[in-house]
Amino acid sequence: MDKLRFLIALIVGKVSIFLLDKIFKRGTNLPGEIMLKICPDALSRFTMPKTTVCVTGTNGKTGTSNLLTHIIRNSGKTVVNNSKGSNMAPGLVTALATECTLGGKVTADVAVLEVDERSSQFIYTKFVPDYILCTNLFRDSIMRNGHSGFIFDKINDYLDEKTTLVLNGNDGISGLLGENKCNRVFFSVNKTEKSTDICEDTVCDLIACPKCNHKLDYEFYHYNHIGVPKCNFCGFMMPESTYFASDVDFENGTFVFNGDKGESLALPYQKGNFFNVFNITGACAICRLMGIDIDIIANSIEDLSSKTGRFQENKFGGVEVVSMLSKNQNPISCSQSLKYLDSTEKDKDVVLLITDSNDKVHGHEDISWLYDTDFAPLTSDKIRNIYIGGSRCYDLAQCLEIKGLDTSKFVLFENYDELAKEVSNNASSDRNIVIYFELYATSVVAKIKNALKEKGDK
Repeated sequence: MDKLRFLIALIVGKVSIFLLDKIFKRGTNLPGEIMLKICPDALSRFTMPKTTVCVTGTNGKTGTSNLLTHIIRNSGKTVVNNSKGSNMAPGLVTALATECTLGGKVTADVAVLEVDERSSQFIYTKFVPDYILCTNLFRDSIMRNGHSGFIFDKINDYLDEKTTLVLNGNDGISGLLGENKCNRVFFSVNKTEKSTDICEDTVCDLIACPKCNHKLDYEFYHYNHIGVPKCNFCGFMMPESTYFASDVDFENGTFVFNGDKGESLALPYQKGNFFNVFNITGACAICRLMGIDIDIIANSIEDLSSKTGRFQENKFGGVEVVSMLSKNQNPISCSQSLKYLDSTEKDKDVVLLITDSNDKVHGHEDISWLYDTDFAPLTSDKIRNIYIGGSRCYDLAQCLEIKGLDTSKFVLFENYDELAKEVSNNASSDRNIVIYFELYATSVVAKIKNALKEKGDK
């Protein structure tokens, strides 16, 4: 009966995937949601491929899992990946149903699955991944996730001893996952010219030693609590990293990846996005553990376009436009993405779409995360206008005013059509436009780009 239920769920799921993907040209959670209604344990019924990699953490999951998928495919293996669905159970079910037989056997060589950090109990109890890469753990979406310690427990409680963990050696929170339980491999980034002796960011989630609760010291900070923590009282330190990045060149957007066999590999990263160094290093670590040749890794990263995804560069009528996803309800991600402004010398207009654009459906009453965000890059004299959009534009404007920004630069619009028109009308080739947007604001970004394109075509 259970097998029949799964078969029915799979057939219905495959039909709905076809209709949604082939006709409407978009991925969705819906097939997975339908399948789980018919067969609640559908996720445990798939026969997983020889190698399964799960990527979780607060920031960097999508970028890392997509990069992993790209490299592994270039190595000649087939990959199933949930890039078109969510990172919760329905999204994973949708992805696996896309690439499986009617018996539930996943036909791809490798599964690379992005997993929501709070969904561990619904994912890792259904199958055992060969590898779990955790990028980092920070405070995020406080009404949903509470605290990073809460999320740590959500992941740690459902780890299987057969899983190899690939962990951020610069993160004293996620780096403790699976201690005395799983095989653990660490990656990290060496001290850079921008590393600091004190935490200069608004938020530091790891102040007390996780072992003895005394005040931690740090050899240096990269950002927030990411660095090299140490406890002078009990001797706590993070384990040595097998894979690490060195020689980060911020001006040219390059660094050197160092592997477990003494190999060194010069690689590019997305200039102005230091997160990207960690994402690439973590992905490279997984690939080396899987035995992928270092040259394949290098070539794959070199040819991966930065024109798609969550960071895009376009030009409309002589106006350069950069759009960058900046996670809503996440002060660390938002703060780091804003640092891109410091990497460009040209004058610029900044468009902020970082509060809920679909407030009625996805709105949050809690806006405290805005006050944990470091908006200092917006104080630059190079910034001409700061456009603030959406139903929460006045909340954000108030926050920026409190933080000391020049209010004469603010241009506020609740209506996105009016915002797009204003940005387009005032656009000039003597300055760039940088758009920061949250997940549900992709359609608003499209409105702005279309308005700029129409102006450029005239």
